[in-house]
Amino acid sequence: MRNGEPLIASATLVDAVALADGQLGGPLAVAAATGLRGSETDAAQGDRYVLLSIASAHYAVLEAFVIELDRVPTITPVPHVPAWVRGVTNLRGDILSVVDMRIFLGLDATLSHGARMLVVRLLSEDFSTGLLVDGVERIVSVPRDRITSPESSLEGTLAMYVTGMCVVDERLVAVLDLDRLLRSSDIRQFDEPDEDSREPGPAGTADATGRDSADGAL
Repeated sequence: MRNGEPLIASATLVDAVALADGQLGGPLAVAAATGLRGSETDAAQGDRYVLLSIASAHYAVLEAFVIELDRVPTITPVPHVPAWVRGVTNLRGDILSVVDMRIFLGLDATLSHGARMLVVRLLSEDFSTGLLVDGVERIVSVPRDRITSPESSLEGTLAMYVTGMCVVDERLVAVLDLDRLLRSSDIRQFDEPDEDSREPGPAGTADATGRDSADGAL
């Protein structure tokens, strides 16, 4: 997973989603939570969420965690990782790992024509990764009192990361806690250890994790 500063923030996600289908080349930079247009109005209406789809299911993630929206880039496979880690991509000089959310959920890896990569980050530390999803629709403001607790019978890989349910345009939408997902042992298992935690070894050997340099990029 990539550690580093937030990427270019010259436009809002609203602009990016509106232009995504019409743009044929180049990444779509978006802003993080700060500095968004109409923030005071949005605060009165509710929190802002990015609506996305994976297969036939609809999800919402807080806009603050999403720093970029792009078409699916060229991805270089990496050995010795789960199938849902599609590999790494070079995003303007930054090596970013890419997670295929369809495979993560146990679905076929087929990507739709409208598939997108969301670059998401943690808010409290330098950590980001790319999530492949089947589609990104738009930004919506959802009042907190419109989000209900998830059903106790909710099952599936993402069940533990669903913090609520809401209805948008007569569709049932699951609200995902990206902070919890990005901090999960699944996603963070490929983090580089701190320099101080590495055991010294002979030159030319693998580090204490046993990973080679390619795996260390995840």
